[in-house]
Amino acid sequence: MNKQYIINFLKTNDLSDIAEIQYKKGTIAIKFKYYYDEVEIEAANCYANEEGDFKKDKEDWYEEYFLPYLSDIAADNVEDIMEECAEQMEIEYEFIGCDISQDAYEFNEFAVVFYGEDADIEIDDILFELDI
Repeated sequence: MNKQYIINFLKTNDLSDIAEIQYKKGTIAIKFKYYYDEVEIEAANCYANEEGDFKKDKEDWYEEYFLPYLSDIAADNVEDIMEECAEQMEIEYEFIGCDISQDAYEFNEFAVVFYGEDADIEIDDILFELDI
């Protein structure tokens, strides 16, 4: 596996704050941030305003509509990026995203582990070892 190729691929696809994390031998573990652009934030706002009532309960508006919409956007886009990278390198991957909050919703943090087909990877182990 070519670690530098993966890091460059993630940078090229507008992922930020990329940092390698020590995990298991034969894997490449990386954490990074997906920053939302203005269009994505506006789309989340529009969706939340149409589906929820900001004036009645601000907490529900964020927790049930706005933040889940942003999380879905990030997860879908990151999934596409990881899938393309893994296909090009003919490797496997597992990734996980952190929850976002109404106090810090400008980005979503993710961790990914790239590995060969025969590696024994458990996503729960990744969360524990990466401390995210």
